[in-house]
Amino acid sequence: MNIINKILNVDDYYFDVFMSISEALAGFTVNELQSTGLAETYYTYVLKSVEAATFVEFLTVSKNILENHSGKEEINKAIQSEIIGNPGMNDIAGKVITMWYLGTWEGAYINDLSYKEGLVWNLMHSHPPGAKQPGYKSWNIKPVNSNS
Repeated sequence: MNIINKILNVDDYYFDVFMSISEALAGFTVNELQSTGLAETYYTYVLKSVEAATFVEFLTVSKNILENHSGKEEINKAIQSEIIGNPGMNDIAGKVITMWYLGTWEGAYINDLSYKEGLVWNLMHSHPPGAKQPGYKSWNIKPVNSNS
């Protein structure tokens, strides 16, 4: 997997690494992550929330994994051993995954948009109640994977 380049014209090289490792951790493509409108917001939020040296270490390990391994299986094995297997890295990875899926960091929503754009809604083929309604007569359509 190659590290993507120049996303959203952000000049920080580590932003590209952040997006690439987010793709591998969350299981959504970079384009899907970008479509939330929160990529840059999340990156800057993590920068402010985690000690800089710790975040740089996480991104450096992520960069090495992405550059030195190819194929989804190989990358996943490397993530498992080098990030998930390392308590400090595992903590950040878990928070990054939660941030993308739920829009929260340590239990608090990052901003108003983060609830609406959480990946969990896409995964459930649903919408965030009270925030992004599905449309007129949508209740008349059977849910995805409905047995009835």
